[in-house]
Amino acid sequence: MCCIDISMTPHFRSGQTTDVVACVDILRDWAEETPWMAELDERGSMQAFWRDIFETDKVWVAQTGSRIVGFCTRDDDNIGALYVIAGERSTGIGKRLLDLAKADCDWITVWAYEKNKDALRFYHREGLVEVNREIEVESNLMNIEHRWTNPDQI
Repeated sequence: MCCIDISMTPHFRSGQTTDVVACVDILRDWAEETPWMAELDERGSMQAFWRDIFETDKVWVAQTGSRIVGFCTRDDDNIGALYVIAGERSTGIGKRLLDLAKADCDWITVWAYEKNKDALRFYHREGLVEVNREIEVESNLMNIEHRWTNPDQI
C-alpha cells in the first residue's frame, strides 16, 4: 500500500508580510537563471518594495511543507507578479495561483516580457490574449500586456 506525502502537496493561502523574504528570493532566483533579465535592485530595497505590495495588494502563496514555492500578487485588476520556483514549474502551481487571482474578477491584465517564452505560452494557454506591447524604459525589453476576460461576463 502506498501513501501520499501530504507535506509535499502545495497548500495555497493568502500571503503575509512575513512571506516577503521568501518571495523576493524566488523572484531573484528566477532573475539569476534568466540570462536576458536586467540586474535587479539590491535585496533590502526589493524586500521593502514588496513588503509595501504585500500590505496593499491581494497576495497568494503556494507552500509545500514550510517552504514557499510560488506567489502571485494582484491589485484591482492587474497581476503584478506570478513566480514559481524552478523545481515546481509545470506542476500546476502557477495555474492555481492564476486561478486564485482571476476568481473574483471580470477581467485581469498581466505583463510579460517578449523574451519570457514560458510565461507567454502559459498565459496564452490560460486564456489571456495580447492587447498591447511597449518597450520598458528601465530594461529596454519589449513588455507585452495580456488580458483575460471572465467568460461569464461576455
